[in-house]
Amino acid sequence: MNIFELVNRYFPYLYAVRKRAILTGALVLTEPLVAVALIWLGKELTDQVLVGRKVDLLPIFAAAFIGVSGLKVGLDYATTRLEASVVESIFQAIRIDLYRHLLRVSPGSLGKRSVGDLLAHLSDDVERMELLVFTGIIAVVSDLATVVFFVIFLSVLSWKLTLCALLVLPILVFASLRLSPRVRRAARIGRHRATAWMSLSEERLGAAAIIHSFGAQETEVRLFSARLDVARAAELRTVRIQAWLSVVIETAVAVGGLLVFTLGAYEILYGNLTLGTLVAFAGSIGSLYDPARGLAKASGRFQRGAAAAQRVGDLFDTPSLVVERPSAPPLVNVKGALEFRDVHFAYQRGTEVIKGISLKTEPGEMLAVVGPSGSGKSTLVQLAQRLYDPSEGAVLLDGQDLREVTTESVRRAVAVVFQEAFLFRGTIADNIRCGEPDAPEERVSAMGRAAYVDSFLAGRPGGYNAPVGSRGAWLSAGQRQRVGLARALMRDAPLLILDEATASVDTETEELIQDAVERFAGRQTILVIAHRLSSIQRADRVVVVDQGRVVETGSPTFLLQTASRCRDLFAAQLIGEKAVA
Repeated sequence: MNIFELVNRYFPYLYAVRKRAILTGALVLTEPLVAVALIWLGKELTDQVLVGRKVDLLPIFAAAFIGVSGLKVGLDYATTRLEASVVESIFQAIRIDLYRHLLRVSPGSLGKRSVGDLLAHLSDDVERMELLVFTGIIAVVSDLATVVFFVIFLSVLSWKLTLCALLVLPILVFASLRLSPRVRRAARIGRHRATAWMSLSEERLGAAAIIHSFGAQETEVRLFSARLDVARAAELRTVRIQAWLSVVIETAVAVGGLLVFTLGAYEILYGNLTLGTLVAFAGSIGSLYDPARGLAKASGRFQRGAAAAQRVGDLFDTPSLVVERPSAPPLVNVKGALEFRDVHFAYQRGTEVIKGISLKTEPGEMLAVVGPSGSGKSTLVQLAQRLYDPSEGAVLLDGQDLREVTTESVRRAVAVVFQEAFLFRGTIADNIRCGEPDAPEERVSAMGRAAYVDSFLAGRPGGYNAPVGSRGAWLSAGQRQRVGLARALMRDAPLLILDEATASVDTETEELIQDAVERFAGRQTILVIAHRLSSIQRADRVVVVDQGRVVETGSPTFLLQTASRCRDLFAAQLIGEKAVA
């Protein structure tokens, strides 16, 4: 995608703040005129007061100079404020849309992109896009206007000196066209290398406890250092190319200035030029070359902005693996009858993990799904929420294919308690309200009591308004799991899924969770994914899954008392249970 296509793609964000953008552009176009007025005052001051010795005009020139300088300062201030306002508004709009897109695409759609990589796109890349979306455009408008105004002004002063000054401009244009594409390629590689170390640090800092446990600090530092070395080399390559561009530009500017002063000296000697005119020209040539220098570097700036915009655009273009069909109706009056009908599923570019599974729950039934690790149990949970669509077959709720109804209504009908209850920074009440932000305090308290959250809040300052750290810091695993259960119960969904919900908690918490769930048995269909014997003994029916297929089904009593795959899975726990008895 070329620069013009990228500009067109993000133009709606600029259009949304068009009034402020247009006003900024108008102020930018006014600034060169004010600068010309200041230089003209300097010329007249030199010719009339210093050379012509008309001292009585000095107060007039001084007052005019102060007035025009004040106007310039005011314009600079207003332009800076307006430009920052426009840029920040654009940043905010792009980040919100990108964040919304990242949360809406289904899990797995983003491939192997890490959280650190995505944060780099949301932060650094969006900021660099300003060069393409607004500030780069404003800079070009400003530089072009300044060049035009000063070429006209300088031509009025001396067309010979102006022609001499313009001789170096082709060199600036050639250097820019030659080196700018290399800047874009180098910038793209540099950003890719930078996201690599950011991704590594995000992952490793989140697992600091494990690194400490294994004494792997120095190993991780060496790995981090190696990633930084690669990123530094890529960034230095970009700087090196830009430095060469600057060398060419500054050399051309120096040569142009030398030619102007040489010709100007001869013009004064022959009486064709006044001292004030040469002083004004000397003061103006910088105002000509500075924007010319900026125009020469504009392509490089646009290329860096384009590289960032392309990466952000690639994220926007990432399609969701789950797509809602147009005019899909919502699920209504859901009873909770979940069915997997000859379902096959494989993750992207992977082997099948579900191989023709067919099973069905009745409304109000508690169904336990068991099997060895990697047998496909958690994949069934993801398919039931429509986080993925089956490769073949269908997942149905109350007889309706989940692909034929709105995704939002599917998510409303299914509540999940995961093996690890991920809690967000905030309060316990905030976490229980997740997905139900307007739920009243009475309902939060009711769901908390149902999930035995209140049992560990007794005596805790703040109660349900007690703070929770990132990822549930300051709470034990069992406490986090009870908050997770309360959050799921808050949904009042007809289908409740417990995905290894008691696998990482103590026996007391396991009993509390099971008691809480049992109170909802018969009112909700409950799908239990479990490795623990106690989790399946209360189920109405057990389904055994192995290597992506259903190999057994029956009541827990029957399967555990007969020679079966289910009994083999829980043999060690059955022996332990007998030993305790």
